Amino acid sequence: MVIWAMITDVIDDAEVKNGVREDGTIYSVYSFARKIGQALSSGMVGGLLSLIGYTTTTAFDPDVTLGIFRISCIVPMIGFVLVALALIFLYPLSKSKVEANVAYLKAKREGNK
Repeated sequence: MVIWAMITDVIDDAEVKNGVREDGTIYSVYSFARKIGQALSSGMVGGLLSLIGYTTTTAFDPDVTLGIFRISCIVPMIGFVLVALALIFLYPLSKSKVEANVAYLKAKREGNK
């Protein structure tokens, strides 16, 4: 839900900057990026399983099961931290900027700008 709310904020910001509302373009770029991420994560899982030595014969080896546990817990945690840091330091829209954009677009739609 948070991502969808952020996308609408990005759409509003793009409209303020460019003067044109580009919902379809922004949603399609987001959808494409999400699909690329899903494909890369699927490939990464296979690579990580190979890295810990997973095969059909070693599937229940204690070292392999511990590796699977670490992959399923630690890798998502690292990803979450990286995304959180990116949002904190790279995401350009603060609450005040979003509110300013909303006020600007409201005034524009009411014919005041």
